[in-house]
Amino acid sequence: MDLKSISLFSSLSQKMDWLTERQKVLAQNIANANTPGYTPRDLKKISFKAQLDQTNATGGLSMQTSERGHMSGARASAGRFEIKEQDSHIAMKAPDGNAVVLEDELIKMANTQMEYATAINLYRKHSSMLKLALGKRS
Repeated sequence: MDLKSISLFSSLSQKMDWLTERQKVLAQNIANANTPGYTPRDLKKISFKAQLDQTNATGGLSMQTSERGHMSGARASAGRFEIKEQDSHIAMKAPDGNAVVLEDELIKMANTQMEYATAINLYRKHSSMLKLALGKRS
């Protein structure tokens, strides 16, 4: 059985891939902290809404109702929340044009490591639950 065919495992795998790439980009930023004119880069965050829409398009998730008075999927998601990207970091450039702030990059790296550890733990937990449901012991 391929675990990537299950949407949860596919999403976790994609998140771990994104975190791996982000770690590489942040490491480049730190490596270029003294390069004149270097502007730090970061990856665009994975949108939960885009993930959910993709899963819905492939038939993975849909809201079911059992009674006429229950909420329908259309009303529940009808624009109650606005999803927007914002850059809260104001780049302060050094006299040589370098905009890397080492403290910020190190904080981002630590957060990325914690998110990766969380994703791995979720992956392990869910795979062990599947094994348990199938009657296999790990």
